Amino acid sequence: MNARSCWLALGCLVAAAAVWAQPAAGPRLLFAGVAERLPTADQQAIFRLLDYRVAPGGKALVAPDCGEIAHETQVLDLNSDGVPEVLVIAGNGCTSGHTGSSVFLFVKNAQGRYTQQLGFPGASVTPLPTRSQGWQDLRIGTAGFCEPVWAWKGAAYDLQCSVETQRRGCQGLGPVKLCRR
Repeated sequence: MNARSCWLALGCLVAAAAVWAQPAAGPRLLFAGVAERLPTADQQAIFRLLDYRVAPGGKALVAPDCGEIAHETQVLDLNSDGVPEVLVIAGNGCTSGHTGSSVFLFVKNAQGRYTQQLGFPGASVTPLPTRSQGWQDLRIGTAGFCEPVWAWKGAAYDLQCSVETQRRGCQGLGPVKLCRR
């Protein structure tokens, strides 16, 4: 093998190692600070569902075609059954528009696999003291003055009503059912 072939082979080996390392690096970045609350296999499955990548250098996550993203991950128990739900708030202006982030909620199904329940622009998620079918209702913070409240409908979360954070904050958004105060 000549020197050029050796360097090319070494370059391919380094690139392959970076790809192989990503399955461990991605979940480690996504679940930093909460990893001990969720098994490694579940962390990996959720990371795959989000379809993010590890940035060159391995210190950040990126969204395909949208660059580096900010992210926050929480492990919750929204229905008090001892099985954790996972909330991820992640994104940037490219992935999530003016809001700058999107909210993703992952819930374990009857087969023991995490499925995505939410996946739309949102800045925050507040679990409310009110419950629907045993699950906490969720208020989603947005870039505007109309915040949706999602409620459990038996197999998934669905839009229940919206809260105006400013007088007439939901006006002009089409038919919006306002939450009773």
